[in-house]
Parts: sequence; C-alpha cells; structure tokens
Amino acid sequence: MSLCTHRSEGFGPISHRYNHILTSCFLGVILVPLCTWLYLLAIVLCFALHRYSRAKRTRKSSERQDGDSYKAFADVNIATRPSLWRPWGNGGKTYTASLILYYLLIIAQFLMCILEIVRLSLASLRIGLLPFTFVALVVAGLLRATLGLRGKVMVWRWLNLGLWILLAATNSVKIAQEVKEGIDARKGSKYPVVDELTDVSVMVGVYSVLAIMETGLKP
Repeated sequence: MSLCTHRSEGFGPISHRYNHILTSCFLGVILVPLCTWLYLLAIVLCFALHRYSRAKRTRKSSERQDGDSYKAFADVNIATRPSLWRPWGNGGKTYTASLILYYLLIIAQFLMCILEIVRLSLASLRIGLLPFTFVALVVAGLLRATLGLRGKVMVWRWLNLGLWILLAATNSVKIAQEVKEGIDARKGSKYPVVDELTDVSVMVGVYSVLAIMETGLKP
C-alpha cells in the first residue's frame, strides 16, 4: 500500500510544480513523523542512562557504611521518592486546573489529528505516517501523569517540551507549503487546501500552548 497518492506536486522532497516548496507527501511521511521517532529515541536513551547511573551509584554505595549507603541510594533520583509522588496536589487548585487543561489540550490535539487523517483519506490522498503522532501524544501524556515513570526517564519535561516545539515547527512548515501552493488548490475536493490550512493552523496553536504549559507545569 502506498503512503501517498494523488499528489500533483509529486512524491519526493521537492515539489515538481513548485520548486521552492516541499511536497505534502514528504511532510506527511518524513518530516512530521520524524518528531515522534526522535522523541521516542531520546526517551529510550534517557531511560538507559538512568539505569546505568543508578546501577553505578548502587555499586558504589555498597562499599560504604549503611548510613552512607542509604544516602547515596536516596540521591539517585529525588523524583522516585514516594513522598513526592503527588501529581495532583503539588500546587493546589491552580496546578490541578492547569494540569486538567494540559490533558484536555492533548485530547483536543488527538481529535484534530483524527480529523486531518479522516479528511485526507476521504480525499484519497493517503495519510502517510501521520498516525505516529498519536504515539507521541499518548507517551507525552503518560510521562506527565507518571512524572517520567516516577523518575526513570531523565529530563522528561525537556523531552516533552522539545516534542511540542518540533511538532509546532514541522506543522508550521506544512502551513507555509500550503500557502505557497495556493489556498484555492484542491478546490471542490473533499479536503480543499484552505480547510487543511485551517486545521493545521489550529494544531500549531495547540502545540504552542502545550509548549508554554510544559515550562510552567513543574512536578
């Protein structure tokens, strides 16, 4: 099954019709999904580094006295302490309201991605690898809800922030491509460019708000 069909600008990175813009196929198959691939790879690396660091410190602590050993183990990652595991009570009502809004935005983005994929399918344009964005949204929400799986994923907040910024940037490239292609393109089809431009613009806005909230929502 082909990932892209009925794309008049071609299927390579550079459009055959407009040599100064990228093709929508390249954006949907390579550029936008690349954010998810990089995000997941970074999570795996951070998790592996945490395991290695913890094992190394645990070995060192075994050579010390019992009191020093406990202190070294407790300092491995402060986020793993049970007393700090209160994601819904760390900042009172304001924090709780902000956290609820954060998850609502992720759900809204999930629905916007579904809308884009369904409309692309109805227009027989194929969806490329856009569904991989769902994986990124679920994992980002899971890391926030579990505080980085209780500290096992190092710098998880920075990873989430990077994800939102990358998704906003790559979808902004899609907007630029669609504007250059012309808002009247695919007029009369089941998914005109002007409609896709509106949908992607909303998604960029949501990603931007998520990035801002990520910096303010501290564990």
